[in-house]
Amino acid sequence: MASSKQTTEVFRRGSSRGAVVLLAMVFILLLSLVAATVLQSAIFQLHMAGNDQFLEEAIYRAQAIAAEVSLNPGSFSLAGGVGDTNCPEEDEAPECHRNHLRLPSSANDLEEFALSLRVTRQDPLLLKGFPFRESEDAVSSSNSFDAAIFEIDVRLNGSGVRLGSARIVQGIAVRVPAFR
Repeated sequence: MASSKQTTEVFRRGSSRGAVVLLAMVFILLLSLVAATVLQSAIFQLHMAGNDQFLEEAIYRAQAIAAEVSLNPGSFSLAGGVGDTNCPEEDEAPECHRNHLRLPSSANDLEEFALSLRVTRQDPLLLKGFPFRESEDAVSSSNSFDAAIFEIDVRLNGSGVRLGSARIVQGIAVRVPAFR
């Protein structure tokens, strides 16, 4: 009798040990799924942060190009009318009326980006006879000026090499002496 009692007790212990192993395996599987999900989420967030960084870099580069173009008076031709578009010398797009726009030095290191640069005349002489007082180093005999409105359009596209893309459109008023 004692031996059958011992056999039953050993059988219970053995089956309970198998249940504990099975339960531990289930918990390990659940923890593995949770860890894989967390890892996938972290990788996704890392990619999003990288995309934001590339986008910001593209925006800063486009803004630098627009700012440099706005400082060059040769970029703004008063010879054409409204809608007259000035493009870089090597650009042969059909919407370009002139190709006298020099690429700024900030556009020299853009091998991975496709650059589109346009300066378009928006309005005829606006603000006619605007009284404007100049600083002493730029004084002229005219007591008022007219202003022509231009639009600088800079597009950087780096999506082909998984970099950011940006478009900056900046308006600028160019002073011209009032003709009376």
